[in-house]
Amino acid sequence: MIFSSTFDIKSALKNAPFLHTWWSFAKEGKDSKKIFTDELERELYTDHPLYGLEVEVLANGQGDDYLFKIKQSSQVCVVHLTRKHATEIPPYPLTQIYESLDDWYETDYIPDFFEILGTPSDLSFFEQNVIGYAIGFVTNLDFESYLYTLDSKECLLTDDEYLSFISLNFDNRFEVLIAFNQWFRKKFKDAKYDLLEMHQWFSEKLVL
Repeated sequence: MIFSSTFDIKSALKNAPFLHTWWSFAKEGKDSKKIFTDELERELYTDHPLYGLEVEVLANGQGDDYLFKIKQSSQVCVVHLTRKHATEIPPYPLTQIYESLDDWYETDYIPDFFEILGTPSDLSFFEQNVIGYAIGFVTNLDFESYLYTLDSKECLLTDDEYLSFISLNFDNRFEVLIAFNQWFRKKFKDAKYDLLEMHQWFSEKLVL
C-alpha cells in the first residue's frame, strides 16, 4: 500500500484480504465452494429468507459461521451452518442479512477487529499508521517516510522517542516493531496483543 496522508485503517481493512477470525474463499476452487453452498441449500426450509436464492460463499468465520453473497442483490449474509445435511427446523440455520458487504464490514467485521486487538476504534492518524505498520498495511519505506514528516509534539512523542524512532533501520521490520512496542504498551494498556503479536497474527494473510 502506497503511503497516503489520508491513510485510514478502517478503509484499509475493507480493501485487504479477510483477517483475524475470517478466512477468505477467494482462492478456493468451485468444487470447494460448492460444498458449503450445497450444505446451506440442504438445510433451508421453505420460509427461510434464503430459500430459493442463489448464493456464493465468501469467507469462513469462527466455527461454522459462513459469509455468503446473495447473487440476486447487493446483500450478504452470515449463516451458522448446522451440518445436519438435511432440512432444518426454524429458526435454523441462524442467518443475519446485511444490505451490502460494506454494511457487514461496518456493523460486524471492523468493530470485531478492534475488540480483538483491545484498542479503541477512534485512533489518531499516528496510531493508525503504527498499528497499520505492525499488521502489514504500511510498508517499511512508506512508514519511514511518514515518520520524517511528523511533528513529534502532535504525536505526543518525547524528543528522545522521536529521535530514536527516525534513527531505526527500516529495512528490518522486527527491529522497528521492538522499538515501538514500549510506546505502544504504555499508550494502550488494555490492548490484548502487542505489536509483535499483531504482526505475526495478521500479516501472514496480507500481500503488500
